[in-house]
Amino acid sequence: MERVPEPELMEEKEQVISYDEADFSEGEVNLINQINQYLLKKNISLGEKDLIVDLGCGPGNISEKLAIKWPNTAVVGIDGSKEMILRAEYNKSISNNQKLKNLRYICSDIKDIKLNNFLFKKRISLLVSNSLIHHITNLEDFFNTIRILSSNNTVNFHKDLKRPLDEKSALELKAQCSIKYNEILTNDYYASLRASYTFKELKNFISENDLSSLDVFEEGENYLIVYGNV
Repeated sequence: MERVPEPELMEEKEQVISYDEADFSEGEVNLINQINQYLLKKNISLGEKDLIVDLGCGPGNISEKLAIKWPNTAVVGIDGSKEMILRAEYNKSISNNQKLKNLRYICSDIKDIKLNNFLFKKRISLLVSNSLIHHITNLEDFFNTIRILSSNNTVNFHKDLKRPLDEKSALELKAQCSIKYNEILTNDYYASLRASYTFKELKNFISENDLSSLDVFEEGENYLIVYGNV
């Protein structure tokens, strides 16, 4: 199936609310556990001197879970959608979890991020994204951003959808999604499937652009994870 790009930002209020109110907790907890297992395998511990950045943070679901998992480490969620950042800030404000004191949000298009835009006094030790890559029209923009933000010691961990092989498979996944989620989310999911990259596309881009310290693996039939150092 040919790739069909979708809008890079989710700015419609109805989209943001639908996304925020949906229950994605199982996949989010799984992602946090995968990151933790990877850090343990590499004997990496995160503390007060470190910084975690969540790119394309949306309403803050992953950012909050990162902040709770590593309460002594500063966490910054970044998203280009003002509506998403407003929602993330709202969710943080109504949370009773004191561990979120280490969390803050910034509204910025990821293609415009420069380290000197932010008063980061700590090195970025962990750079995370979830379902962001498929929103980026050109892979160069995504990988240029993580290059800018990463040092030699920054761990990258980016999870995204994998584009189905054909339209029939995409429609079957859309039908499965419609059982659990509303029409807005179902249509967005279908658009995201069509906009996603394949394992081969990501693997080839990495090998052709001096990014051999990164790797890609397939998680089940529907997801890809890019991980490692830049």
